[in-house]
Amino acid sequence: MSSLSNLTNHFKENASLLAEQVVENVLNKIQLTISTEEHATAISMYTTFMSFIGDTLESGEKGVPTALIEWSKQNAEAIVVAEGKISDIIVRYPPTREVFAELVEELSSQFELSLRDSLYVFTRINEMLDISLDKTVIAYERLTEKYKKEMQKEMEELSSPIVPVREAIAVLPLMGKIDSNRADYLLEKVVPKVQQLNLDYLIVDFSGISTMDELTAHHIHQIGSVLRLLGIDLITTGINPKLALTSVKGGLDMENMKAYSSVKQALETI
Repeated sequence: MSSLSNLTNHFKENASLLAEQVVENVLNKIQLTISTEEHATAISMYTTFMSFIGDTLESGEKGVPTALIEWSKQNAEAIVVAEGKISDIIVRYPPTREVFAELVEELSSQFELSLRDSLYVFTRINEMLDISLDKTVIAYERLTEKYKKEMQKEMEELSSPIVPVREAIAVLPLMGKIDSNRADYLLEKVVPKVQQLNLDYLIVDFSGISTMDELTAHHIHQIGSVLRLLGIDLITTGINPKLALTSVKGGLDMENMKAYSSVKQALETI
């Protein structure tokens, strides 16, 4: 039996022990303390890692075990949930490579591997770690984008509440920045809610708006047009001179739209 065959059998027969050794050495190198659950998950993954190495070294099979991919994705998800940085994960890879380099060096001496075989084993391990790193970064980026969209949706819902104040009258107080995405949200989500409330008047209060561009003003004009088709009068309040100028440039027809300085004034007039 060749030296490489002896090594592959060692990986398979001692996968759990080797996994524990790698995990402990990596944690010691970066002086990191992790939870019992995370520790057990890491050992389980590296046990699979060691077994996979043992199964594929002689056959030359490429790829990585599914457990490694899932573990990489779970690490990315944990960082996103904790609102951490991807660097919190990336910094673990260099010391992990060091630990594996030391392990390969130790086993190469123990099983009298040739320099060529030692390099082959270390290269194969590095390939797997590279794939793990790539999957972690990709998963982090996708989850971060998904998380941002979900947060944006929640913020849009919270910042665009329809508040009934009298029979057939409601107020839509707008806060923060109105961009095209939020204007689209108002058109797609708020307008149907307005119709369900059987309103005659919707007062859109802009007093809490910090900025609005011309394209957004055009979207607001579209919302007003849709509401008029539904038999609902759109009344604006709290538009300052700067917003008024932007609104006119964006096609918002201020002359044919009822506008008041405050919600109180609008309610008194209706």
